[in-house]
Amino acid sequence: MKRAIEVEVAGQRLAIRSDEGPEYVHQLAELVDALVAELLGDHHAGNRTRALALVAIQLADQLLREQDLHDRLRTALEERLTRLEATFAAHRRHLVEPAQASVRPTAPADPAEA
Repeated sequence: MKRAIEVEVAGQRLAIRSDEGPEYVHQLAELVDALVAELLGDHHAGNRTRALALVAIQLADQLLREQDLHDRLRTALEERLTRLEATFAAHRRHLVEPAQASVRPTAPADPAEA
């Protein structure tokens, strides 16, 4: 259930509706606020809208880079899993074939003995 959580970012009070707990939402707000403060430096009266836009771009960049890394890791893991499955299948065949060969009846060497 979404609930409104009051936070302050760049000097503005905001009510954020979220399914997450207040601690998490406050942590997000504190991160954005800290990044804005870092951009503004000692110029607390600087252009907060511009600073917020730059922070949004910075966070979007981080998100896209993390998504790309995630995709590359997922692809690498899927390739390794495919190789492992093929190796296990070959190993199973190697174990089963000799066992099946020892169970097969042998044909008599001399057809007259049959």
